[in-house]
Amino acid sequence: MKDLNLLYVFEAMWRDRSVTLAAENLGLTQAAVSSALKRLRQEHNDKMFAQVGRRMEPTPYAVGVSHQLLTALAMIRTASNTHTPFDPATSRRQFTIRTRDVGEVVCFPKIFRKVAHEAPSVRLRTAFQPIEDTIGGLASGRMDLALGFLPSLETSIHRRSLFVQHYVCVMRAQHPLAKRRLTREMLRDLDHLLVEYSGSGHLVIERALIDAGARNQIKIRLPQYLSAPHLIISSDLVWCAPVDLAQTLSEHYPLIIKPIPLELPPFEIPCTGMIAFIATPPISGCVN
Repeated sequence: MKDLNLLYVFEAMWRDRSVTLAAENLGLTQAAVSSALKRLRQEHNDKMFAQVGRRMEPTPYAVGVSHQLLTALAMIRTASNTHTPFDPATSRRQFTIRTRDVGEVVCFPKIFRKVAHEAPSVRLRTAFQPIEDTIGGLASGRMDLALGFLPSLETSIHRRSLFVQHYVCVMRAQHPLAKRRLTREMLRDLDHLLVEYSGSGHLVIERALIDAGARNQIKIRLPQYLSAPHLIISSDLVWCAPVDLAQTLSEHYPLIIKPIPLELPPFEIPCTGMIAFIATPPISGCVN
């Protein structure tokens, strides 16, 4: 490659899948990135990145040469010692974090306050992708971290435990059982709301409900968490939810939180990524 700067453009496009984001992260104008992409295409006689919906996806040729190009850039950085240590006080980098709506609601207010204090020019972006795309996103650099309860995610990448969560039972404040201690038999006969998503690890709730004899009492299944309280406050449904999420939502909705009379194990909330984590105190009270 005649112009080594094109390697940086390729890396940014491979990571960000957007001319706009690539330009921001490189500190260039969109016109400069577009011009570099044109030269990159001419040099390789291939489009390299093509518009697919709102994203610029790599062509089959670009996928095929990506390992060589990204490896070459890494070698150049090592040889020239151009990779400077990360300085949060001056960095203008954008970090992409894979998390769900729960992580955004429970974790991100605390994360943002910390980042605003330590790294005022750093920007945050969340993305939600299936597990298989998350692994690829972390490997390629399109995602920096994955935050949440993801037991099916590969453990061969860097992983740091943030804290441990447990489940509670959530119901509306005026529920007929709001002032009573729940028993296993009561829970078995109640109508349930279940938030389900493959790979999240929360299928353990469904197994526990089935074991308790409540298979047919699962009346509503949702793929997202934040619509759940709207259904809970307008019905006698109950919901088995992570405690930090329940406590956060109870600050905004008339909800009651009760111990759950089922044998549900606690679960670890890790932060996972291809980068090593700085040894700073964990941000408590986050869940996915």
